[in-house]
Amino acid sequence: MAFTRRAVMTVTLLVLAEGLLQPFASVGASPPPNPKPIPGGLTLPDGSVAHVFGPGPKSLGFQGRDIEPNTITDFHGFVAMAYLNGTATGSDGKTYNVGLSDMRVFRGTYIGADGLEHHGTFGFI
Repeated sequence: MAFTRRAVMTVTLLVLAEGLLQPFASVGASPPPNPKPIPGGLTLPDGSVAHVFGPGPKSLGFQGRDIEPNTITDFHGFVAMAYLNGTATGSDGKTYNVGLSDMRVFRGTYIGADGLEHHGTFGFI
């Protein structure tokens, strides 16, 4: 079954929106702490590390099929990802080239920077 870009974007946005619409436990409660990033990742030209890997076929320039898609360590949940590439038509009718876009959504439980278990939904674009 083939997935269209529209279908992938719709599902991604629905998952993100559902997670963002969840109210905090009580009015005025602060959001849960950030998750911890995975160890390692891609080394950037300035020497810093982006805690992300590029799963996919090596023949297309990715790091392999058995590479971690998650960017959160101590995580148990759902991960969805898509690489988008091609053209898009703007509301002005112009066609735009879209370079490779890496989109990921994570939803589940994680151990936060505070050492406690939390539940969250995150997006990576």
